[in-house]
Amino acid sequence: MTTQRVLFVGDVGLDTMIRFARLPDPDEKVVADALAEGPGGVVTNAAVAAAGAGARVGLFTGVGDDAAGRTLAAQLDAAGLDVHVDITEKNTCRAVILIDAGGEKRVLLSPDAVMYPQRRTVMDLALDDVAWVHTAAYDRTTAALLLTRCRSHGVRASIDLEPATMPAGFDDIAGLVGDCHTVFLNERAHNLIGATAVARLLDAGVPEVVETRGSRGIRLHTASGTTVIEAPVLNRPVVDTTGAGDALAGWHAARRCVGDSAVEALTKGVAAASLSVCAGGGITSYPDVDDVLGVAEQMTRNKIGQSN
Repeated sequence: MTTQRVLFVGDVGLDTMIRFARLPDPDEKVVADALAEGPGGVVTNAAVAAAGAGARVGLFTGVGDDAAGRTLAAQLDAAGLDVHVDITEKNTCRAVILIDAGGEKRVLLSPDAVMYPQRRTVMDLALDDVAWVHTAAYDRTTAALLLTRCRSHGVRASIDLEPATMPAGFDDIAGLVGDCHTVFLNERAHNLIGATAVARLLDAGVPEVVETRGSRGIRLHTASGTTVIEAPVLNRPVVDTTGAGDALAGWHAARRCVGDSAVEALTKGVAAASLSVCAGGGITSYPDVDDVLGVAEQMTRNKIGQSN
């Protein structure tokens, strides 16, 4: 791997994941099938995935001055990441993730939670040895500052567009996406912006729009056209979709730093995401490098075979 760093700037949370066969009726109690607790968050998950892919990772995030924040800070230090954690007056983000029998998740976030490092931290970020930056705009003003700094330093950046980061739709993020090299657009964000979401992002100056489509894989949109990368057929049951899209983003960033093209990096990212849903948990479900590379190689062979 390159000696240059990949930076992840954004949210971390303490996730409580509950797997169940069915939701209880009003005033009914149901015993869950499984329960686990650990670090999560869109950007933190991606950072862990990138580190697992072999990248030299820096994570910049924030927590509250509370028990959950202290727990997270200790767990992130133990994970072997280069972590900078701002301690703020807000609450640490807590997430309750409900996972149904089909592996699909529903997420409830705690209110008034810190979701981004402080502005001064972003202003002081050293970018000289950085090859890529990934973020999610839970603090749009500070995220815009980060992306402007990336562009001025010639550092490519990607952003995960989450509906929670743009409650008013495209207008909320129109001023910052133009500084991004790659935008990850999930189905809910696509629906929020509307049918012309991809075109609007390309028109805003985004070179690459990655439209994520769950079990159907992804579409990579650029000014020159669209490339479809289908998810591999693994013949395994879906256990838990938590963090799958973050695995895609993390692997993509890690592989772009070592010279992979967008298609090559995204193929490995789709492989990682597809493998991750076959196990329970968020970051605990992320697959080994050899497994990802093996599935990605088979995906490429299948693609070549289909085109011949």
